[in-house]
Amino acid sequence: MKKNISKRITMREVAKEAKVSVATVSRVLNKSEYVSSDITKRVLQASKKLGYFPNSIARSLKINSTHTIGFLVSDISNPYYITIARAVEEVVKNHNYNLILCSTENKKDRELSYLELLFSKNIDALILNTTGKNDDFIVNMNKTIPMVLINRRIKSPDFIGDVVDTDNTKGTYILTKQLLELGHRDIFVINGPRNLSNAQQRMLGFKQAMLEYSITVDGDYPFQYEGDFTLDSGYDAIMHLCSLPQKPTAVISLNNMMAIGALKCFKALNINAPEDLSIVSYDSIDNMELIAVRPTVVSFDINKFGTRIGEYILERVKDNNIPNREFVLEPKVIQGNAVGFPTDNMKNRDFNTPVLNMVGK
Repeated sequence: MKKNISKRITMREVAKEAKVSVATVSRVLNKSEYVSSDITKRVLQASKKLGYFPNSIARSLKINSTHTIGFLVSDISNPYYITIARAVEEVVKNHNYNLILCSTENKKDRELSYLELLFSKNIDALILNTTGKNDDFIVNMNKTIPMVLINRRIKSPDFIGDVVDTDNTKGTYILTKQLLELGHRDIFVINGPRNLSNAQQRMLGFKQAMLEYSITVDGDYPFQYEGDFTLDSGYDAIMHLCSLPQKPTAVISLNNMMAIGALKCFKALNINAPEDLSIVSYDSIDNMELIAVRPTVVSFDINKFGTRIGEYILERVKDNNIPNREFVLEPKVIQGNAVGFPTDNMKNRDFNTPVLNMVGK
């Protein structure tokens, strides 16, 4: 029999087909009480024949659970978050939870809109990579919804939940130290939004390493650019670098998408690495082994990262009175072919304004 999908089949219709009561159908489908195997078989066959789908909204009101977990990330185009989402899904699906993935594009209004939507959908928990611009709403939402934060923290002592992160300071420190040990001193840093905790921590690692070589990085440091963790801002950062009167000898990008944008600009302007500029990046670049110019990166076990997020969020759903926890992944250095000794090549290049304006993304 062809399933009728033009209208929703009711539990009453299933009961009529199986020749049992509506209460019996409910017990079978919800597995709330023991029902004989014969009757169970009849109910399941009737459900399949008629194309019955449970009303999840009505059921969620009854049991106060939708078995859904919201996952709000800043940039769904970044393979980093897709890999994490897959690992989380592998954990939660074994406990009959579904994942709703949303992307904010690092925009305050977009994030708030999704937060309001997920809250209205009565989600059981939230995994959040915040924009850092809706903390008050998030803390208020957090009073009733268990949360795990990834990479970015909430600036409030009232937050209840866990943080899963990478060692931002150590990772950036290692990359900067490697450049310094090769003789680089004029190092151009592409940072993320200064209001985000991970951007602050990564910049701290850069500053610590530079200070060991008596180089102070403050507001007057000439070789810095505040990006927004997107490919376009990495591209724009290199355009800015080329407009500087004094050119650096190395670039450190404090996330992978900005590093990809920087490499795209390298190609557009015929900048060679490491002959003209050395480049390193925080976080690995997807399919890096397939590209010709490979920055040295600090990488992390993202599957382990996602698995821990999944475990934490399920534990929070079960008991949100657990004390706040943190899980921080250690960095692993993967050497590329785009790092070498400093050269004067960039100083001899003529990057005049008209030429820069002609270069498209």
